[in-house]
Amino acid sequence: MGKKKKEISAITETVVETYVKPLSYKVNLKCKNQKQKELVNTIKDNQITIVEGVFGVGKTFVINSIALEMLKNQESEIEKIVFIIPTVNNGSMSLGHLPGSLDEKIYNFAFNELESIRKILEKSGNDKPNQIIDDLIKNEKIEIRPISFLRGASLEKSFICVSEAEQFTKEDLFLIITRFESGKMVISGDPLQTDRKEIKTGNSGLTYAIEKLDGINGVGIVKFSEEDIVRNDILLEIYKKWKN
Repeated sequence: MGKKKKEISAITETVVETYVKPLSYKVNLKCKNQKQKELVNTIKDNQITIVEGVFGVGKTFVINSIALEMLKNQESEIEKIVFIIPTVNNGSMSLGHLPGSLDEKIYNFAFNELESIRKILEKSGNDKPNQIIDDLIKNEKIEIRPISFLRGASLEKSFICVSEAEQFTKEDLFLIITRFESGKMVISGDPLQTDRKEIKTGNSGLTYAIEKLDGINGVGIVKFSEEDIVRNDILLEIYKKWKN
């Protein structure tokens, strides 16, 4: 059964109830370790979650799986998934000179997020994951926003995924966080993977947010270590050699 959504008619100014068709896709998330379980619980228990972790620990997969679950859940307040993406090009946040329309440029930067959604849907047993994604975008259930289009925005009833947060300065991340109105916001990144000079020299929004926001009621923080890598065993050895 779907749920009824109350709306105000633009003609009569009376409240009407509109039937909302439930989303038809499956999400089967199986956590691979205790740290992934901690991430799931932290997201569910808090309004804003900040995640720091190295590559290969499954941050994006878990976060996007929870986003899809909450979007589908008729009892949840989540009405759309919003991906806030860094449009880093040669060290700057400009959309640059990629070919195509503005929408095409934006979706080029969001490719990895949409590919993660596709893999989640495919591994969960959905027959046509690409069609599901197309439908979600068409019906404004998935939205892509570069940071340059956020000023003045207010995001409500949304599951806001802020990935690659290592690319955001303190000022960038403050702008993003202050757009939050209701729903969930998950900020995730790996400080080792930034390629912006101002962040490398000390202006990391991700590191600053973890330091300053820890202890606030409604804000959860999860830190993954190299021991939590699940993608491929060789990545742990690469990480150890690379870091040292």
